[in-house]
Amino acid sequence: MSDFDANEVRKDFPILSKTIEGNPLIYLDNAATSQKPSTVIDGIKYFYENINANPLRSLHKLAEESTKAYETAREKVARFINASPEEIIFVRNTTEAINLVSFSLKMDRGSRILTTYLEHHSNLLPWLRLRDKGMFVDIVGVDDNLELDMGRFENIRQDTKLVAVTHGSNVTGTITDVEKISRLAHASGALVLVDAAQTAPHIKLDVKKIDADFLAFSGHKMLGPMGVGVLYINKRVIPKLGTFLTGGEMISSVKMNDIKYADVPAYFEAGTPNVADAYGLGLAIDYLDKVGMDRIYAYEKKLMDYLYSSAASIDCLDIYSGKSRERGSIFSFSVKNAHPHDVAYLLNKKGIAIRSGFQCAQPLIEDKLHVKGGVARASPYFYNTYDEIDTFLAEIKKIGNMYG
Repeated sequence: MSDFDANEVRKDFPILSKTIEGNPLIYLDNAATSQKPSTVIDGIKYFYENINANPLRSLHKLAEESTKAYETAREKVARFINASPEEIIFVRNTTEAINLVSFSLKMDRGSRILTTYLEHHSNLLPWLRLRDKGMFVDIVGVDDNLELDMGRFENIRQDTKLVAVTHGSNVTGTITDVEKISRLAHASGALVLVDAAQTAPHIKLDVKKIDADFLAFSGHKMLGPMGVGVLYINKRVIPKLGTFLTGGEMISSVKMNDIKYADVPAYFEAGTPNVADAYGLGLAIDYLDKVGMDRIYAYEKKLMDYLYSSAASIDCLDIYSGKSRERGSIFSFSVKNAHPHDVAYLLNKKGIAIRSGFQCAQPLIEDKLHVKGGVARASPYFYNTYDEIDTFLAEIKKIGNMYG
């Protein structure tokens, strides 16, 4: 990592030169959304100025270029996670991807879904909703180290149709052993869905190695634009899925008494697609590939180790983190006697952007962390620096003194 210079990388991100309340912006809310490099920002502008047309439907030159841009982006995503292009479905975000599976997966009344306490609401509510349709939802707990109780996956009920699990918690940073979970779930006859929203930006993913049936992530957390996400569907499970949305482009023929649907991926992409943002996501992947996912991971690991070791001596902090396995770029904490919203407000006055509240994981925070009112969360990315971590922690100490 001697050749990795976060300060050089930062030059590619225009917003990082912004000031907030007269202070240089220190952006530590990357788990919510990442910032965008100039290549993505300029590329989307280029698309609308030079390519913009409805793809697939017309034979004119712009439509052909738009179609090529869209399908090239699909190919880039497929290569990024070691999938085939026909296994890549473009959606709006991780939330829509998971809902697509929950609405289209064919399950009989009385079937079970197994999910966990580590989940973001987006990988919890779509399954809890199915209880109204006669399904059962079982929840895997966490141990004292805020890691999943893996024993539950070693004894999955035979009537469990799907295991839905996060790859990385957006609260504790816990990285789950999705390869082992997939192996155990498949041994019991269950399908596997992995929420990779918090890992796709940071860890090199290989869907063949993970062996999940579904894997979802969002473009906006990995340098891409908002409004585009990805659902990977393993080809082997296509027969287990019904329709999600119907309309244009997801059909091959329509007669009043005979409808023939198109093949996947078109089958799950009804209507005019979000070509510009898919194009932007492809450019984001180009940027990540140029920097190198292995280099990003290695730098972030050192940065997070520094953050955790430096924070350990700050008496006013309560830190909520998984401990026994690999840890993601998440630092959730409370300042004693201070509400997390107050902490976020005071940090913002110094130009430091973090997240506060329940982090869309209220059951985990209230039931397992036993924290009322939520937590504060800092989430660095590879363009953050050690100096920014020092400034962040110095301001935390000041807040702790205010409330001490």
